[in-house]
Amino acid sequence: MKTLTVFEKYSRHWPMIAAGSTLLTLVFWGAYMIVSDVLLEGYLRLGAFCFFALALLSFFKVKDGRIQIDMQLRDDGGLEMNYLVRNKLIAEDAFDLNSFKTIEINEMPNKSLYNDFATADKAVRFKRKDNDSWIYLTEVHGRVVPLEIQNAKKVVDFLKSYINRE
Repeated sequence: MKTLTVFEKYSRHWPMIAAGSTLLTLVFWGAYMIVSDVLLEGYLRLGAFCFFALALLSFFKVKDGRIQIDMQLRDDGGLEMNYLVRNKLIAEDAFDLNSFKTIEINEMPNKSLYNDFATADKAVRFKRKDNDSWIYLTEVHGRVVPLEIQNAKKVVDFLKSYINRE
């Protein structure tokens, strides 16, 4: 049984972003409490809210952690995928590689504004022999896990030789 382990694309800057935006939230909120000018008060309140939202979202990203994807090829042509966060299993998936028609690296599905800016994120997708629609390989709870280009190439190279073509 052959195995491959890859990791989700994850920035090491998330904890610093969370801490910095929390600090800026407090600074903007403190300045808002001190200022008496109505226009400046509104700008400071807006700034405090924006940094609070950024802090909240980045804390969720830090809390969720980086996803580790363990892929195991069985001798019968099956692929078992385990998704782990901090060595805790969060999801499992299984595929029959004999049913794959083709596999490729592609851009992430454009489901948010973030994908318009982060074009370096890649996803691995495949087509089945019996269906002509693309299916994303690394999908957890409806979310496609972004990969760095090197990890996406590792996945495609790992699986390509096992895909039977007609």
